[in-house]
Parts: sequence; structure tokens; C-alpha cells
Amino acid sequence: MLHTALDFLAKEMNAYLEVRNGMVGDKVVLTNVATENGGWAIPNDHIGLSLINIEEERVFKEQRTAFKNENGQTEHYNPEVKLNLYVLVTANFSNAEGANGAEVGEDYKEGLKQLSYIISFFQGKNVFTNDNSPLLAETDPTIQKMVIELYSYSFEQLYNFWTVVGAKYLPSILYRIRLIKFQEKRSLESPRGLITTIDIEC
Repeated sequence: MLHTALDFLAKEMNAYLEVRNGMVGDKVVLTNVATENGGWAIPNDHIGLSLINIEEERVFKEQRTAFKNENGQTEHYNPEVKLNLYVLVTANFSNAEGANGAEVGEDYKEGLKQLSYIISFFQGKNVFTNDNSPLLAETDPTIQKMVIELYSYSFEQLYNFWTVVGAKYLPSILYRIRLIKFQEKRSLESPRGLITTIDIEC
């Protein structure tokens, strides 16, 4: 489910960028931020979509363990797990030396432009459901709704993150995806019928 959720977002972002840029080709790739040796894993002239943290949503956590199935029987299984995903959108347009005929700094400005398009995309549409996004149902019908929120973090958190990653900073923006639900429905015991009457013996 994690991979299908992010794959869906990458496809939606690419479709939007194709309209804004007037060209065909995937600019957004699902990838790690950095390689093991400290280089960037994101291809040059691309935008990376990377999962950097997973958080359990405890505020809306389900507590009950008894559920009625389609046959009217009661089944017991663990409550669903609701997750928030933190994804980093990073623009790797790092041709600072002006290769390929580009002027020095032009690639950097291009990266900022593409990152601005991503911000505009999620500003215009930050809730994805099966109704307003048919591709979501095709990609993963178990995902009913995703809410995308811009997440701000401090300079200290920013420094710590890139230090842990081990790569030089690239222009990036962090989003939180709420609420991805996992429900295995693995029964904890044999199903039994619902209580319909109570007999009292004196």
C-alpha cells in the first residue's frame, strides 16, 4: 500500500507537470534521497519523491475489536492501523557548472520553478479520493482517501535531516500524507453469531 500510494502521487504530479511544462516525460521519480556514498540518488533534472518517515495516527485510532461481517456474524480482529506518511519532494537541478549549454545557475532556477509547480499542484488539490481521482481506484482500490498537508520544519531539523542523509542540501519541500489505513482482518477467534435474545432462568 505504501508503494502504490506514492506511485499514484508521482503519476498525478507528472501529469500536472506535463501540462505546465508543455512537454511529455516523467520529471517526478519515486526514489531515495541519497546513495550510500553520499551522492544524490535522484537523477539530475528530475524531482525526487521520497518517503522519509512513517507515523501512527493515534488521535483517530479505532479501539473496538468486534466487527459484524456480511453474514451477520461477529468477528474479532485487531483495529486498523492509520498512518501518516512524510514525503520529501526534492528538486535535483544541480548543473551549477553550466554544462549542456546552460548558463551557470539556470538549472538551479529551473529546479525552483519545478518545485513551485509542485506546490501549486497540492495547493489546488490536496484531497484525493476514488471519486475525484479515478487513477487512485485503478492503482489501489483499498485506499479510500488521502489528505496532503504541507509540513514545516525548523532549520535545525532541516540540518539534522541532511546530515543524517549524508548528502548536500537540495531545494525541497516536506508533505504529510494522512491517513493511510491498514486492516488485515485476520480473525482473532472463530466467528460467532450476534446476541439476539437473552434468556433469564430463575
